Amino acid sequence: MRAAVVVEQAGGKRIELQDVARPAPASGEVLVRVRAAGANRADLAMSVGHFKGAGSALAAPIAGLEFAGEVTEVGAGVTEVKPGDRVMAMGQGAFAEFARIDHRLVIPVPAGFSWEEAAAAPVALMTMHDAVITNGRLAAGETVLVQGVTSGVGIAAFQIARAKGARRVIGTSTSDAKLATLKGWGLDVGVNAKTDDIVRRVSEATDGRGADLVIDMIGGPVVNQNMQAAAVKGRIIDVGRMGGLKGEIDLDLHSLKRITFVGVTFRTRSPEEIQTIIRLMVSDLWPDVTAGRIKLPIDRVVPLGGIADAYAHLRSNAHLGKVVITM
Repeated sequence: MRAAVVVEQAGGKRIELQDVARPAPASGEVLVRVRAAGANRADLAMSVGHFKGAGSALAAPIAGLEFAGEVTEVGAGVTEVKPGDRVMAMGQGAFAEFARIDHRLVIPVPAGFSWEEAAAAPVALMTMHDAVITNGRLAAGETVLVQGVTSGVGIAAFQIARAKGARRVIGTSTSDAKLATLKGWGLDVGVNAKTDDIVRRVSEATDGRGADLVIDMIGGPVVNQNMQAAAVKGRIIDVGRMGGLKGEIDLDLHSLKRITFVGVTFRTRSPEEIQTIIRLMVSDLWPDVTAGRIKLPIDRVVPLGGIADAYAHLRSNAHLGKVVITM
């Protein structure tokens, strides 16, 4: 089968299309004929095995973290999934014609979804339901600040918050054009992180109270800014670190505001934990997803042969929404 393989070379890594052996499902696994796969910022690190609990050991270092397609084979002991089922999943080795995964981690594709829409959904919806609802404990009527709102997961965060009763959602970006687009989709306040004062804008939008919940995709540079923008007893959920892995923290401010600061990742989750996240997400979000109230925009669709162009487009930060690879 054709696959996008990560090749180690002096001074870095690169993606190369190769013919590799087609995998076979082990006990408890299913084999999926991949029709489309979502590209994510995490793919740019070319760290195969990023979500260790969500896939199998790979015969080759195949890139990609989420996919959609038809089940073609099932391993021993699998009774809940059958060949022909349309599924999507977060898992390793997505940029290939076939992928195998624990059967407990596949999600039925909603009726009416295209392969591209299905491939764009798992990482963003699973990540942000876990961040906004499970760990963020969003309550109706609260204000949410999304740092990095124009990323794929950021768009999911703001839509989930709106669908679940947030009074107001404030989002940051470095692009006025992208913020204007999202405001047309229901974002209440868009703040340019380069040219505007985020803390002041949040204070103005909340009558001085601050944000009840901060969903952060930026990381190190905005740690203290998040606390300054948060309300007393606010919650900050550390999802991404696009701006850096480390930053100084004002511990006195943290204590004064009695802030809850939670970090989330899938890299240390077991299959059982991920299965729980899927169950909660589907139960809570599927009415909104199937009705189109939560919908991830597709920025660009690229064939597997153009994988290098897809990576370059991600690096340029020119996209709004998801970049999808078709097989």
